[in-house]
Amino acid sequence: MIRLHQIIAILLIFSSCNSDGERKETTENDNWYRGPIIDMHMHAESNNTLPPEKLALCLPLSNLVPHFDPKEEFGKVWDSTLKNPRCKTPIYSSTTFEDYSLRIQDQLNKLNVTPVVSGSQSILEEWSTKFGDKIIPSIEFNLERDSISVDSLKAIINTHDIKVFGEISNQYAGIAPNDPRMDSYYAMAEALNIPVAIHLGTGAPGSPYLFSPKYVAAYSNPLLLEEVLKKYPRLRISVMHYGEPFIDEMITMMYHYPQIYVDLGGIQWAYPSDYFYEFHLKKLISAGFGKRIMFGSDTFIWPELLEKSIEIINNAKFLTTEQKADIFYNNAARFLRFKK
Repeated sequence: MIRLHQIIAILLIFSSCNSDGERKETTENDNWYRGPIIDMHMHAESNNTLPPEKLALCLPLSNLVPHFDPKEEFGKVWDSTLKNPRCKTPIYSSTTFEDYSLRIQDQLNKLNVTPVVSGSQSILEEWSTKFGDKIIPSIEFNLERDSISVDSLKAIINTHDIKVFGEISNQYAGIAPNDPRMDSYYAMAEALNIPVAIHLGTGAPGSPYLFSPKYVAAYSNPLLLEEVLKKYPRLRISVMHYGEPFIDEMITMMYHYPQIYVDLGGIQWAYPSDYFYEFHLKKLISAGFGKRIMFGSDTFIWPELLEKSIEIINNAKFLTTEQKADIFYNNAARFLRFKK
């Protein structure tokens, strides 16, 4: 028979274990950033851009199709994967703007996020009506897709109080960032003091076989921006996806051109976290550029990508609380000239 003093001893042991566990959990979360967040990379969706049926996303994106035999059609494999998820907790897309916008609103409120939202003029107007001043409007642009003159674009920016020129997605059209056709647009942005956000980096796996047959991976190289920055030295550039996988080239450009900032846009969930931490984020931090890394979620048809993206950065144990505050808010606020 267990005596009373033995019972007390056992209870004390369990109490001690629980307390240790609570202290451990508290300690691990002590440097989680819980302040306001600026998301430099969110896409504005509408009823016209949302899929007609629910699609399931499993992370990381790089392993969504773990292997592929080209005897099959990649598009069919991709579609089948999105409709028949292999993971236990997939994120499902919305099929209506009403449901999608409610989920976005929930994410923004719960996580205290102000997003830079990229979209066409008409979609941005829809979002402005829905979200008001809770978003920062950014006009998307692609030379091949958008037949809009510099003067017309300038009028849109001024009339609709557009804060960012981007996402410039020319890479998907096989157009390099230093293509001479972009010169007048860069000159306009420099003259208006409006920052430019340009896609340099990874798209969806198999992009050339899906929706971007002209996509050129080599155009992710940040060295292609050198000519641009020499022509337009007052241009503020945010390199979306931080030119991944050209990390060393990105570091070289950040070293020589101190006005360049980068956003993490979706790469944190595109690859396994250990890889992203060790070979991407930690390398940029170690190179000394923690003051020019900005948070970006690359949220589009799956609203909860925002929360997942925040968790991945907060789970980076090598980041200090100050570094997280810089990534989540301070650097973007400085880049956007919200504060000095």
